[in-house]
Amino acid sequence: MDSVDQGARSARTTYATLLESSLKQAVTVLSRVEGVGRISLVGSFARGRADLFTELDILVVMETDLSFIDRLRMLYPLLALPVDLDLLCYTPDEFERMHDRPFMKHLRGKEVVLYETHTP
Repeated sequence: MDSVDQGARSARTTYATLLESSLKQAVTVLSRVEGVGRISLVGSFARGRADLFTELDILVVMETDLSFIDRLRMLYPLLALPVDLDLLCYTPDEFERMHDRPFMKHLRGKEVVLYETHTP
């Protein structure tokens, strides 16, 4: 194996570790936000891909009166992560209404629920 292959393999391994630690940080931060009831990993990292082009795709379900855009404006600054991040944030009602839509079915196909509160 030449040094280019070793360097690429080392970079992928380092980045995969960074993705894992960033995901843990994101869950810790988001789980402390008032109203957050569910945090899931979706997308390529949830499907096991961890290369230099992988980003974190996080789906949040949150009780809030904020608009979709305002939710993201509130949450993104809390997550100063060293990796690329795509964040989706829905209210429980929106999440339930979208359950059967193709986009949501695709996202939830390999969803990994990382945090969920259980209400009585």
